[in-house]
Order: sequence, then structure tokens, then C-alpha cells
Amino acid sequence: MTNKIKVKDKLEDDTLDLSYCDLQEVPIREITPIKKATCLDLSNNSLVSIPNTIVSLTNIIKLDLSKNMLTEIPENIGEMRQLRHLDLYSNQISRLPLSLGELKNLKWLDLKDNPLTAAVASVAGPCSNSSDCQACAKNIVSYLSQVKQSIEEEKVRRKAVVADVPAKKEAKKKKKKNAEKIVKVSPATEAIVAEENNGEPEHETISAKKTTRGTCSIFINILISGILATLLFSIFFVLILIFLPSYNKDLSDIIVKDLEAQTKLPVKYYQELGIVKKDFIFKEMFIFFNKSKLVGAKYYNEIVSYLSVKFNEYFK
Repeated sequence: MTNKIKVKDKLEDDTLDLSYCDLQEVPIREITPIKKATCLDLSNNSLVSIPNTIVSLTNIIKLDLSKNMLTEIPENIGEMRQLRHLDLYSNQISRLPLSLGELKNLKWLDLKDNPLTAAVASVAGPCSNSSDCQACAKNIVSYLSQVKQSIEEEKVRRKAVVADVPAKKEAKKKKKKNAEKIVKVSPATEAIVAEENNGEPEHETISAKKTTRGTCSIFINILISGILATLLFSIFFVLILIFLPSYNKDLSDIIVKDLEAQTKLPVKYYQELGIVKKDFIFKEMFIFFNKSKLVGAKYYNEIVSYLSVKFNEYFK
């Protein structure tokens, strides 16, 4: 407060008139002991905010906060359930707390000359007379109550969705697991397998294991075939670049220029180098293929076996 005032001296009958007192904050501590006051007039001051503790003034029925500089009112205003008359005329309030919808006894509300949002302003109406203010109180309380209910329902729905996600995932896993169980293992067989696995029961079926191994072998063969095909295609393309100029120089130049533009590499230089040293290249390629063939034949079975074991471990 800018000026210290004797709050008790401002009481007249049931009205505590603190208007025009140059207040910058509400003197809640001084007002609280005055139980006789049911009407609190704080209009025409310099209030920029109202403390949440104002709800402790349970005896207040009429509250006048008009012509201040308030930008909002307390979020817990709904706890003042005995409030019947609320004047917020000529402030800087743009939004209203949802708890205002809990003021079921509110019969009069003035929101005129506030920068309200379009939705709230439409519900509040003009508040140009007593009848409008009565309608404003009824409409705003109903509107905010419905908004709060919608928000609560949406929260419940989202919680249900979040809680349902793990259940759906678990159901999906069970469905997948059941689909893989084509042949059930007998209790005796399962006990033997469990003993071989250091006491850990084997839940995957024999049929599922065979299917997994077969799938791994096919995948490995496809992978190796793809690598070999890529290597052979690369060699074939290099040979085309080397021999094509002898048969169709124009087409060769077009291909080389396009490759240089796409790869930003000196393809023309590599081509000329290949033409000059093609005999040497063929000789080295022949030696390379013979050595690769011997090495591949030597290690092929070992590589396939190693990859099969790793894939089987992964898919267990």
C-alpha cells in the first residue's frame, strides 16, 4: 500500500469501503478479522494483482474490484462459493480462471471495458445494465463450468489411451508368439531342453526354430549373391567403358560426360588409362578371380556357418 490506512475505520454497516485509497495491494491481514463486513469495495485503486489468500475472506458476498489495473484474478476464486456480486469493470483482464465456473451463487458480474478474448466476450455480453450483468454471471459460470468439464473428460480419455497402449502391445506380442507356436513341445522334451540350457525352459517350438534357421540360410545366400552380382556388374561396366570407344565413340563420349557430370570424377581419364593398360588389367583380373575362387571355396562353408549361428542367436 502507498498510504497506511486504518482499515477498521472504513467499515460502515456491512460494507468495508477501501475505494480511492491508492492501494497497490490488498490488505488481507487487516481485513480478515472484520467478520461483520460482507461487502468489500476495492474500486478505484492501483491494484495490479489480487492474492490467492483473498479466498480466506469467507464472509464476503459482494466484491468490487472495478477501475484498477488487474490483468487476472486468482485461479482459486472458485473457493469463494458464497460470492454473489463481482464487479471487474474497467481493468486489463483478458482471461478468466476456470474455477470461476464453480461460483454457483454468483448473480451479478460486470466484465465491461476489459480486453477479453473473443469467445469470453461473446458469452459475457455487453454488461451495459443490471439485467445484462445478471445474464453475464449466469452465462459465464455455465460456460466455464462446461469448459472445465470438457477438459477433465479429455484428460481422462488421454489417460485411458496411454494406459491402453501397453495392453495392446502385450496382446500383439502374445498373438505373434502364439502364431509362431506351430508344434507344441511335450513336457518331457521341454524338460530335456531345459536341462541342456542350464535349467532355463525353452519356449520356442522345434518347428519355429527350423523355420528361423531356414530363413537365415536363405537370407545369407541372398546377401552373398547380391554382393557377387554387384561386383560382377561393376566389372562388366568397366569393361564396357574400355571397349565401347572401339565400336561407338560418340555413345562412349556421351556416357563418359554424363558420368563425369553425375559423379564429379575424372571418368574420361580413367577410361583412357584403362584402354592403355587393358592387357595388364585383364591379366591382373584373371589372377584375382582365380585367387578369389580358391579363397572363396576354402572359406565359404565357414562363413555361411558362422553367419547362420549369429542369426540363430539373434532370432532366439
